[in-house]
Amino acid sequence: MTSLRAALCFVLLFPLSTAAAQPVALDDYLQMRRSLQAARDGAPRAALEQQAAAAHDALLAAARRSSRLVILTERRSGDEKPPALQTARLVAREGRVTLQALAGPRPQSPDWERAGVVEVGAYLAVLDRLLRDAALAGDWPAPRFDPNAPGPRRAIVVQLAIGENEREMQALDGPPYERLAALAGTLLEFCRSVPLRPVP
Repeated sequence: MTSLRAALCFVLLFPLSTAAAQPVALDDYLQMRRSLQAARDGAPRAALEQQAAAAHDALLAAARRSSRLVILTERRSGDEKPPALQTARLVAREGRVTLQALAGPRPQSPDWERAGVVEVGAYLAVLDRLLRDAALAGDWPAPRFDPNAPGPRRAIVVQLAIGENEREMQALDGPPYERLAALAGTLLEFCRSVPLRPVP
């Protein structure tokens, strides 16, 4: 399908007049973003840009009600030491956002640990940047993994769920790892630094 046909397809499938009123699937939004990357300038592209913007806003509204963001990084050396882990989980339910995060080779005694309630505006600002990030709409085939392979190993997983829809990105090495590591690093820094309130 040409970029022009792809753009026209989305404009016809998701009319602008109903975008704000109807739920938007995360997969549909990501496909709009991919079509935009290939679309040429012109009326179809402009219409698709408007549709993608409306879908973006609808997803943020849905994320306030029900969403989840999970980040996991692992670095394993070639010896018998436990792997260095960083993990964070942000969950939104009906306008309330909670965070659980820790890092270190031993979950029982982590290097750092955080848990509490995040201000919903701060959480939505992170999701806003993530939804606009080109990595989210990129191609992320599941990497081949051999748990018995010797030597150092590293892995990253970033998972976003909004409502019933979920997007998972995984990488083990090479350029995909470097791309995802940059995104995961930004998200983990947010989890380390965002102000928290105690969980009631």
